[in-house]
Amino acid sequence: MKNGAFLHTIVLFTILFGGAFTFWFARGNTALQLAIGVVTTIAYVAWGIIHHSLKGDLHRKVVIEYVLVGLIAIVLLTTLAL
Repeated sequence: MKNGAFLHTIVLFTILFGGAFTFWFARGNTALQLAIGVVTTIAYVAWGIIHHSLKGDLHRKVVIEYVLVGLIAIVLLTTLAL
């Protein structure tokens, strides 16, 4: 694994585990958990776009995929919070 790829992976895990830990820490406060989920999703989508842009393989389909995965996560969080 190249150094750049390793760093990108570390950043991704930091985003996801940081979001999950913060989400768990806010248990009982569904509004805060939803906000944490949205922020984590935005960071994930931004990471994906930046990552693929730096790799040189950023295409419209890649952006759509990251956005749709993010939207699914937000819809699931919203549905579970109700």
